[in-house]
Amino acid sequence: MTLGTHCLTPEALAERLAAFGENAVICLHQAELEYPGALAPGVLLLLGRLQLLHPLTQRIPRCREHSCPLTDRCPYTGDFEGSGGASSVRRKSWRKFRLTAESYAFIHRPELLVERLPEHLVVRWLAQRFSAHDMWSSFQLAERWLNDALTAVDQGAVAAEEADSSAARPDFEGSRRELAACLAILVGLGWLEWEQDRQAFRLIRPWWLTPSAEVDAQSR
Repeated sequence: MTLGTHCLTPEALAERLAAFGENAVICLHQAELEYPGALAPGVLLLLGRLQLLHPLTQRIPRCREHSCPLTDRCPYTGDFEGSGGASSVRRKSWRKFRLTAESYAFIHRPELLVERLPEHLVVRWLAQRFSAHDMWSSFQLAERWLNDALTAVDQGAVAAEEADSSAARPDFEGSRRELAACLAILVGLGWLEWEQDRQAFRLIRPWWLTPSAEVDAQSR
């Protein structure tokens, strides 16, 4: 079972990271192939952006070099075998991760995730949504995310044309996988709560407010 699908606490996440062991290489595709205890891709991306894992972008090891147990049946193994083939189509970076000193700091003090999470770009985006409405269905959030992503791409294209630049259009910051991971952790923290048979989220704690502002909001 993949860890972190609907509800994920910092303590459970820290415990799972510790289980990988020293010098472990963790791959996005382990969860896709339903490897027991794998972390959801969005969780890995989230930890990478919060600098609690190190995303590999250079000298990425081949799957056999880090003894991945899925090597013989993983369709992505060829991506990391060198030049040519699938590796020339799909980029390798941000698909494998290593534990760092910051990872072990988080393992020993899970509160570190709580401290950094509100600054994550997806969590800031969610704060804007829930500050306007305290209930959102999963479909509404996904639809709004897609609309904002398309708007960001269009704005990037206009900016590139005005600058007469050949640079690639910027992707919408974050990803839907990170959106799912952030929601699972916010539920695990008790800041959001599932409603309607896990079809919607209800705001429990406005994490973007200072403690004093939160008290004022609750007293109104």
